Amino acid sequence: MNLTQLLTAADPYAETCTAIRRDFHKYAELAWTEFRTTAKIIDFLKQHGVPVKFGLDLVNPEYTWSYPDEETLVLHKTRAIEQGADEALVSAMAGYTGAMAVIDSGKPGPTYIFRFDIDCNDVDEAADPGHRPFKEGFSSVNEHCMHACGHDGHAAMGMVLAAVLHENRELLTGKVKVIFQPGEEGDKGAQAIVERGVLDDGDVVMGMHIFGTEGLYPGLCGTIKGLYATTKFDIAFTGDNSHAGAAPEDGKNAILAAAMAIGGMNSFLQDGRGSSRLNIGTINGGTGRNVVAKNCVLRAETRGSDTAVEQRLYKAAVRCVKAAADAFECESDIRIMGSCPTGNGDDALAELIIQASEAVDVLKDRKLVLINTGGTDDFAYMMRRLQERGKPACYMALLTKIAAGHHNSRFDFDECCLIAGVKACLAALVRLMEQASREKSEEETVQ
Repeated sequence: MNLTQLLTAADPYAETCTAIRRDFHKYAELAWTEFRTTAKIIDFLKQHGVPVKFGLDLVNPEYTWSYPDEETLVLHKTRAIEQGADEALVSAMAGYTGAMAVIDSGKPGPTYIFRFDIDCNDVDEAADPGHRPFKEGFSSVNEHCMHACGHDGHAAMGMVLAAVLHENRELLTGKVKVIFQPGEEGDKGAQAIVERGVLDDGDVVMGMHIFGTEGLYPGLCGTIKGLYATTKFDIAFTGDNSHAGAAPEDGKNAILAAAMAIGGMNSFLQDGRGSSRLNIGTINGGTGRNVVAKNCVLRAETRGSDTAVEQRLYKAAVRCVKAAADAFECESDIRIMGSCPTGNGDDALAELIIQASEAVDVLKDRKLVLINTGGTDDFAYMMRRLQERGKPACYMALLTKIAAGHHNSRFDFDECCLIAGVKACLAALVRLMEQASREKSEEETVQ
């Protein structure tokens, strides 16, 4: 199999990859509202002749965590069309974002799966000349929406990878699926794809994420290990109003119930089996300083280095909410808005990826493993689906220079990593196909 030919075929796409990334950065979209992003992905793939699936062919609606209401969907569809999305494609999505390219070589062989996420963060981007996207005119124009985690680059790499593979499919064996996943932020989207069954014929699954480095760049880590388990949840306390001065005893203060719950929840972080995290991201309640608050809503999350550690913390949080509500005679309601298990890439596949990457001369640094320190990613659902069936999975880390930390309003990255990431995927894929061919030959010889 001619890896050199594939790597050379990727070179003309370097500027295209950067241009796509900047376009997506400018028109950033949150989870389950990535209508413009998805439409642009589908259009690009179709222009390059790549078969593509989307909508209900990709997503199981029963597992769409934090799915927006109809009014929100209409607003975002309208905005997407105003910002250049094909109206017919937006309509054809049937309300569900994300897409999957399918490259079939027409020859027998395994099914290889790549996943790239496409949603942005709920962050307002920095608006000053020191921030390169703002200075060069591609900072986000959408309020409270910013690609502050590199998913714009991920999507661009996936699109170019699919195009290169389709154009050179005569060099391939088996089938390649490239998944463009909605709703990674908040761990909302992967399970819906897994439960649609699109990974069930997979033999290998690989993901990739951009990370900052103090070393040489661009670089590559074979896999990330130690993805935390998490539960994202909203808590609503409902009490009763009263005059805060004249008759406070008639009220049932939802804010005080929330405050007691927050204190209680933070008492259960210790666990000898592993580390855990709890965060109250937002708190909103009350209507006036002299009115006992009837309502209070919290947005919270628990995390754990082990699923059992995380679930212990989450269940303790639930108990604290119920106890606090009871103490202040309030009602409470808890809604899970996202979740994922722990995740670890496989050592043997990581070694293969790093060995294969030696052919990618643009890569300046290579490491086998990147140890996670608290992050989550619902790609863990995809890894787990294959690993439970004895199939390998890895979550590659693409290393480059970044301007600020992830989820920061000044996040940006050196785009030299993009074509390097595409080539790393191509090299790993060719090595896997060669390995499968050798194994098949050995089996036939034995028979």
